[in-house]
Amino acid sequence: MRAVICPSVPISPTQLVYTTTHPMPQPKAGHVLIRIKGFGLNRSELFTRQGLSPGLSFPRILGIECVGVVHDAGGGKWKEGDVVAAIMGGMGRQFDGGYAEYTLVPHSSVSPPITLPKNVGWEKFAAIPETFMTAWGTLHQSLHLKATDSLYIHGGSSSLGLAIASLAKSSLFNVSTVISTTRAEHKIATVRGSGADHVILDTGSVSAEVKKLTDGVGATKAVEIVGTPTLEDTCAAVTPTGVIAIVGILSGVWKSEFDPMAALAPGKHLTMFGSNSVDMSTAPLQQIVDAVGSGEIPLNVDKVFDIASAGGAHAYMEANSAAGKVVCLVE
Repeated sequence: MRAVICPSVPISPTQLVYTTTHPMPQPKAGHVLIRIKGFGLNRSELFTRQGLSPGLSFPRILGIECVGVVHDAGGGKWKEGDVVAAIMGGMGRQFDGGYAEYTLVPHSSVSPPITLPKNVGWEKFAAIPETFMTAWGTLHQSLHLKATDSLYIHGGSSSLGLAIASLAKSSLFNVSTVISTTRAEHKIATVRGSGADHVILDTGSVSAEVKKLTDGVGATKAVEIVGTPTLEDTCAAVTPTGVIAIVGILSGVWKSEFDPMAALAPGKHLTMFGSNSVDMSTAPLQQIVDAVGSGEIPLNVDKVFDIASAGGAHAYMEANSAAGKVVCLVE
């Protein structure tokens, strides 16, 4: 089968190996064998290739998500030909993931059968699972977002930031005020198009601007996607009892000095979200796909590559060229 192999780490994007002769995984009880049609790229896969994911063995097929059709259900509720998505559960880390023609994924990480609207093809569907399941989990499980909240997103021009804004403004949450940031002036229109009511050009410290946009009180909820270097400023951007969820490390800096007593005073809350806690059997993936199809949720697919060009897709994403999701198709 076709596959993209990460032979060792750390390596450059051009050192990812595309092959057409990799052995195909065999059906296994408790697992779904998926014929992959497409997959989205994620920052975690770049970190893995850069040698920043400890405890992994190589060579490895990367990819923490994919979309496609069921080839074998492994004793599960699916039938051959069902359209499904799969995320996490060890994909691309503990076992070979989505950068391939086929992958074998535990039942718990595979969605129920999905009906695709006529205007949602594989490239659009491939842009949804990991990003929107993370966005939904962050808003629903970590922030308990309500329509009466104001939401601040730091890292708003990332694919996750765009998805969080569009989901927050959709009928799933109906938030009235969303404030997002971007470091690139040319991405402001994209961020605004995702649903953000206010877009701040991030120059390094933006909490004062967030306060100004919220009548001096700050946002009630915040999402930190850039990471630890900017966490204190994000904490300063929320109300005295605001909640901050850290869900990304776009900065690539995993540890930095952080004074929780000062940053969280007098009664702020800091939490986090990881998509490995999403229950794919109950998550509203079909509802989100339908909302994308109807135009209620804008979908930002920045660029589509062929699987053979996955190395180029990594280089494109690593250069921070994207304003939205980068997708590879397996056709």
